[in-house]
Amino acid sequence: MTMKELLLLPCLLAGLALSGAAAAAGDHPDDWVEGSQAADDGATRDFYNRAASLPWANFLGDWHDAAGTPQGDVPYDSVSMVDDDVAEYIQWDVTTLVEEWLNGVYPNRGLLLRNTSSGATHRFYSREHPTPSQRPELVVNTSGGSFVLTPQADTYLASSTFQGFGDDDVLQTAGDSRVSLLRFDLAGIPDGATLLSAGLRLFVFAEFGAGELGVFRSSQGHSEPPSLPVAGIAGQYFLDQGLENHPAVIQFTDFEDATWGLDWSYGTTASTLDRVTADSANLFQSFDQTALRARVPAGGNTALNVGYRFEQETGSEPEEIYFRYYLRFGDNWSPIAGGKLPGIAGRYPGTALEGGWGGRRSTGSNGWSARGLYRINPPAGNTFEEHVPTGNYVYHADMGGSFGDNHLWQNDHRGLLRKNRWYCVEMYLQLNTPGLNDGVLRGWIDGRLAWEKTDWRWRDIGSLNIQEIWLNVYHGGTTASAQDMHVYLDHVVIASQYIGPAVTDGIFVDGFE
Repeated sequence: MTMKELLLLPCLLAGLALSGAAAAAGDHPDDWVEGSQAADDGATRDFYNRAASLPWANFLGDWHDAAGTPQGDVPYDSVSMVDDDVAEYIQWDVTTLVEEWLNGVYPNRGLLLRNTSSGATHRFYSREHPTPSQRPELVVNTSGGSFVLTPQADTYLASSTFQGFGDDDVLQTAGDSRVSLLRFDLAGIPDGATLLSAGLRLFVFAEFGAGELGVFRSSQGHSEPPSLPVAGIAGQYFLDQGLENHPAVIQFTDFEDATWGLDWSYGTTASTLDRVTADSANLFQSFDQTALRARVPAGGNTALNVGYRFEQETGSEPEEIYFRYYLRFGDNWSPIAGGKLPGIAGRYPGTALEGGWGGRRSTGSNGWSARGLYRINPPAGNTFEEHVPTGNYVYHADMGGSFGDNHLWQNDHRGLLRKNRWYCVEMYLQLNTPGLNDGVLRGWIDGRLAWEKTDWRWRDIGSLNIQEIWLNVYHGGTTASAQDMHVYLDHVVIASQYIGPAVTDGIFVDGFE
């Protein structure tokens, strides 16, 4: 390991945590979530964590078979189900699978039960069933003793509905249309004990046809190998001091000066904005002395609507740009609807080219925009409780409706931002060649790539360019906020080169409370 990597190691290790916070007990960012039917926040046919908007790679679940093949058909064990209407326990030999988990060959993301030979339907009782003697069991026999485990979580997925069934007292399998998921906590198995056998037992109470039911290894997730942040031009300056003098920097604002708004084109005098060095009631901690605080008012929508218009401020409009800012959601950030965050745009309001925002559909011959977005926070008990899903909200020439498309930043869960923590957010946008799908939009969180797409078509005419950096924080849609909510911004940079996170003594400013 180089000296530079050693200096960066504390930052790297901090980044390995779940967006700066430990996951709930027994949970991992890649675990499917049981959830409840009322909140509809768990695993569904489309998502392994619906509340956090984390999708399966494959419709109706992701798995590996016993041969290690993704979506393969070789079960760890299978049982021939008969339609005899006998209520009884059915058992699968899952010794090999449990051994792989215990030995760390694969992470324990649970198991998936599916039909492998017919369209028959079978129904079992889940861990919520009122009779304990009929709930699922994992019977583990080791040299250190025998253990009967009940599921940590279980649910089933149905292809016919968006709904989740995490708290149902039933598990189901049915042809290619329903699969069941179970996860058992193996932490109580003694270290060093030799595994002798492991059996999955499910109590069947309804059978409609005969067929083979196989057990597979659930293998969903968005995790990536650990990586160091990517340094940019900010890496040459201690906490961005003097960064404004770099030839690639077009604008730098740290909100230390009360006249900061003079360097922006509009919106800086709004009553929802103020500069703060402290806000203990909202668990604020300073990034670098003074930050901008933006308030979504109770009963309102707009917290921040500030723009930097390139033509007005520099005399020309670029075709590519980097935009970086530090962002912190306050402790009172509890939206009841998704909304917008800062981004990049060419809306041209008030002109013949106006479009690309507020329901004004982009056509390629009018405006476009690529703001940030946020979704509502996952509920208590979710792996990502107290995190805010973020991404881009884009109006582009290939859009299907009148409102922007949502693209969540999900590489290694980096776009799930925990409240009361500073994050370095950076975007890069390159306009497309007019009429071609070669535009680029990328996003980084704390210097690590969180998402990218390289086939955008924003424009068909050369008169559309990057008109502005749009600092926008908006609740909705049209739904007003139920309470005052605060978000904080600091160290905003606009540049023609990748900026990257701020550094102190060679260490990226990343992940602190």
